[in-house]
Amino acid sequence: MNITNPNALWLLSFLVIPILIHLFQFRRYKKLKFSNVAFLKAINQEQRNTRRLKHLLILLSRLLFIIFFVLCIAKPFWPSQKAAGEVNLIILDQSASNLSLAEGRPNAVLEENMNLINQLQEQFPENIKIINELGGNVEPYNNVAIHPRSTSINLEQLLKENENASKVLLLSDFQTQVIDDNKSVFSDSSRQFVMMPPYNESPANLLWDSVWVTNNTLNESVILQFSKTGSAESVNIALENEESLLGSRQVTVEENTFDTISFQLQSASSLQDKQRFTFTSEDAVATFDNKFYFNKINFGKIKVILLSGDKENNNIRSLFEGNDLFEFSSENVNNYSFQSLDNYDVAIVKVGSSFNSFQADALKAYAERGNTLIIIPEADFTATELLSGFGLGNVRLVPSSDQEIKLQNPDPQNPFFNNIFQKTDRNMNMPEAALFLNWQSGQNLLAYINGYPFLSRTGQNQNIYTFSAPLNLNYTNFERHGLFLPIFYKMAFFGKSENRLNYHFLDEDVIEFTHAGIPSGTILKIENEEQELIPDQRINGDKISLILPQEEIMAGFYELRDSKTDSLYSYLAFNYPKDESRNSFYTAVQLQELFSASENITVLDEYDISTLESYLLESKEGFPLWKYFLILALLSLLAEVLIIRLLK
Repeated sequence: MNITNPNALWLLSFLVIPILIHLFQFRRYKKLKFSNVAFLKAINQEQRNTRRLKHLLILLSRLLFIIFFVLCIAKPFWPSQKAAGEVNLIILDQSASNLSLAEGRPNAVLEENMNLINQLQEQFPENIKIINELGGNVEPYNNVAIHPRSTSINLEQLLKENENASKVLLLSDFQTQVIDDNKSVFSDSSRQFVMMPPYNESPANLLWDSVWVTNNTLNESVILQFSKTGSAESVNIALENEESLLGSRQVTVEENTFDTISFQLQSASSLQDKQRFTFTSEDAVATFDNKFYFNKINFGKIKVILLSGDKENNNIRSLFEGNDLFEFSSENVNNYSFQSLDNYDVAIVKVGSSFNSFQADALKAYAERGNTLIIIPEADFTATELLSGFGLGNVRLVPSSDQEIKLQNPDPQNPFFNNIFQKTDRNMNMPEAALFLNWQSGQNLLAYINGYPFLSRTGQNQNIYTFSAPLNLNYTNFERHGLFLPIFYKMAFFGKSENRLNYHFLDEDVIEFTHAGIPSGTILKIENEEQELIPDQRINGDKISLILPQEEIMAGFYELRDSKTDSLYSYLAFNYPKDESRNSFYTAVQLQELFSASENITVLDEYDISTLESYLLESKEGFPLWKYFLILALLSLLAEVLIIRLLK
């Protein structure tokens, strides 16, 4: 047995006090006269022997109390194997998931761990170095913030930078990647590790996966895909902008399965620039990522051009002209310079007898650049071989017939018709059309009841739409049917309305997005109320690439501005990395099972300061015995009380 505080042993000199008390017991005697004292002499002798034993036992209990109490103050310890290595490095995990609440505590894991560090600094002020998961020094008693782009801990690199660390205390929420990414380090028996997990049960959380927009004529829907971890059964999901609540839904999600939820917007203008989804749940303890930020990409009006030899085209013109969503132009196809076609997002081309290979090649190149192309044959069209370049195989003219054939009901399972029909009916009134062209490839969106195609979609990007009959009353009543407007809008919105949301995750090094109207050579900056940063950037037309700076960008909205004129171009929405939100944790029991065969790893059972202090003291000095000597001292006092009361 060794002693931590040997100076306390001088207190053993107080042992003389109970000895003196025992030796000098001053008593007053009172004389009583009796006629016969023969029996009293025998009784007096017996009481004297009992009293002597009682005094000796009391003396012994008092001496033992002083001895045990002094040894308790001297802090003796028994050398143990744990004392072979003293904890000399603490690694504090400051990744975003540590903002989740610690189990059974009102504060986040990061705050609780920082409180532990502050208390340990009072106990061991000179012995322990403290760093974070990025290798930076952590100063006790200071407020610490999360590192939002951090998703794991590179222990191998940290230990290279701290070669003298023989025993490491890891303070983290112990997400699975913290352990799984460092298994080779933990297997190195030359270093010892101490872990104190904050969870006995993995907490519940909602994982944001993706968000997109679908369009139904002039109405839009925002679709959210998400999954859930943990045991929370139901969550409330709300769609908000900066000013108001746009929608709210209570949903029940099965664990570890993806689900989607839709919020219908009444008009395109309902979706403003800055949006967010929020969720609340009574069972969820993860609070750092309960918002998902996104913003609407501002493409401006969709530019539509109609190329035909017909000057009228009143039905198609009425769809787009005067509509706030579109910028419409109409040109003669025979006199048009196809080099200017890239100024438009959608080209509607009526092809007739003058359709030639030059025009076909120009339209094919236009579609290959991602633009939407809609081809409508005229009554005098005969160049069927030129349509093969648009992905249509074996195109041929059908012998003329005045008889119009009814079209089949559209397939409601086809994603093209999402949000066009609330429900489909077998007896739906469908338009009719005469047979004019037939082909044997492409995806049929609308077809005759005999299986011939009426509207097909082809192309590498599925952005070429071809009608098989002229759109006039001599061939079809389609332009007067209720399907005419939503189908043309659906084709026009293709590639933009289907994916007009912009959001990024903080672990992305480079972000790319499309924005029209930013002049070449502009130096952009991103800023919010607390930060202003100028990232490395590249602008190529309306394509923008930004290299995120090493400074800590937080989750939320940033304004994209001109660094010189301060003109606002757009907003950027940043969210916590998906890996941080997965909330798959190792609990204390799981870590003990995982490292049961590893002698260099200790997993503490309880998440509190007393458990940690006891372990650190034992690591520094050995197995402490002062508690046991304190118990023996108290038992000595109890023995004295019992002797006085029971031994007469």
